[in-house]
Amino acid sequence: MSTQTKALIALAIVWFAAMAGMHVFWFEDMTGGLRAPDSRPWGYSAADFEAWQAALSADGRAAFLRWHSGFADFVFPWLLMAALFFAMRETLGRFPRFAHLPRWTQVAVPLALVAPYGLFDVLENGLVADMLTGAVPVSDVSVGLASAYTLLKWSFVALALGAFLVFRLAAARNARKS
Repeated sequence: MSTQTKALIALAIVWFAAMAGMHVFWFEDMTGGLRAPDSRPWGYSAADFEAWQAALSADGRAAFLRWHSGFADFVFPWLLMAALFFAMRETLGRFPRFAHLPRWTQVAVPLALVAPYGLFDVLENGLVADMLTGAVPVSDVSVGLASAYTLLKWSFVALALGAFLVFRLAAARNARKS
């Protein structure tokens, strides 16, 4: 794997750890231990969201919108998608049959595996931010949609990471056979 791809992966891991730290040591402290919506991979209800929003307070909402939604979780989906895309593309390139495919196919396969995660993460972040600012009213429908985005985001990131792991294992197996 190239140095640049390893650096992207390392940066994505450090970024994720920093965001997790921000959640655990700052936002959960503000809310008395309630987890933010995007930290709930199995989803959440309107009552869960409203309790978290109320516990967050106005200053907490402003900090969440600025530092989490406006910065950390704005950058992270793109960073993780780039890291996974290049890691998958390089790993798949180790297979002779894949390396001989048209270049658009070599781009489309890893992109198809990482893009759904990014799409649902960005949609979730936007909807949660809009509910926090009041641009979208908090209701069973809006929270249900945000919760579905959260569930889909976590499902697709698990799928992308699982596919990458399978590709790495298969590439290692091929290398041993050669």
